[in-house]
Amino acid sequence: MEVRIPPGAKQGSRIRLRGKGQINPYTQQPGDIYLVVSLLNHDFFQFEGDNLVCEVPIAPDEAVLGSKIDVPTPDGLVTVNVPAGVRSGQSLRLRGKGWPDRKGGRGDQFVRMIISPPKNLSSEERSLYEKIRDARSQDPRSQLKQIKF
Repeated sequence: MEVRIPPGAKQGSRIRLRGKGQINPYTQQPGDIYLVVSLLNHDFFQFEGDNLVCEVPIAPDEAVLGSKIDVPTPDGLVTVNVPAGVRSGQSLRLRGKGWPDRKGGRGDQFVRMIISPPKNLSSEERSLYEKIRDARSQDPRSQLKQIKF
């Protein structure tokens, strides 16, 4: 039996197949079959409620200065403006770029920024990072000194 899965079907969605079940011995009418949708995990996209979520690595300079990056969506790549000062774990919302819903619209996609420091630095990169460290004007852990036990 072939079954058409409707747009917007998600994990746990129920699909009713009218008249495709067993015959009721009292009424001699066929019953219904209910299918429960089970989706395989995707390597890049995950569901969080009704939203589609993905994690995108960005370089430290892109986080500090801002950038334009290409992000995969179910419909292909879109260019996203990363604001200057974005924090690791912060999410950007792409309205209408998520999973289709049952009403013919689309949900949102959230792009979680993950700051990915370089693993292998060239000598020039190391020198520039050391200059930034030496010129730093604020301590990101200054509020930790006020914590008491």
